[in-house]
Amino acid sequence: MIERIEINLLPAEYRYHKKTIKLQREIVYPALGVLLVTFVLALYSFNMDSQITQLKDDIVRTEDSFKNNKPIKDEITRLKDNKKIIEGKIVALERITVDRGKWVRLMEVFCQRLPDFTWLVSCEEKDSAILIEGKTFSFPEVANFMTRLSESSYIKTVDLSGIEQKDVSKTFSFILFCKLNSGVELDKASVSETAPKTKARRGDVE
Repeated sequence: MIERIEINLLPAEYRYHKKTIKLQREIVYPALGVLLVTFVLALYSFNMDSQITQLKDDIVRTEDSFKNNKPIKDEITRLKDNKKIIEGKIVALERITVDRGKWVRLMEVFCQRLPDFTWLVSCEEKDSAILIEGKTFSFPEVANFMTRLSESSYIKTVDLSGIEQKDVSKTFSFILFCKLNSGVELDKASVSETAPKTKARRGDVE
């Protein structure tokens, strides 16, 4: 079978040509690259926006949870504060129970050795020592009181911290620093040990 052969005998300038668009590779490949990068960036931006929105929602939910749980937190704080206060009171009560016997013995020592015309104003414990503040009408009685206290097995040393005379009342105010004997247990000592060994007569120490 013979196929038909068509021959165009028209000159080249009169021939009809179909118009086609030819793109060069130097233009096509960079354009495709730009489009691909733009698509990736748009996808990444959309993903980031989605994550930011989710994080904002989580922050809102967390803040709402904090607001809802705030009364519980305040109650826990209040209970902790009450616990500290109660523990402090318990420690204070335990200390009172432990120190009660010691103070009873010490007051017995101070009162039994207190000279005439002399009285105590205050007693304060500081670092295993007792700070005694007292008053007297006779200056020699202060030395007499110090001598009597030093004879007690409960007291290691007695020092005079200060003494002065009040012009209005004609009395002497004195302060004694009594260091306790750590080797003697005051709460277990017998009552007989609190009595003075010798009763100094008034005017022995002048």
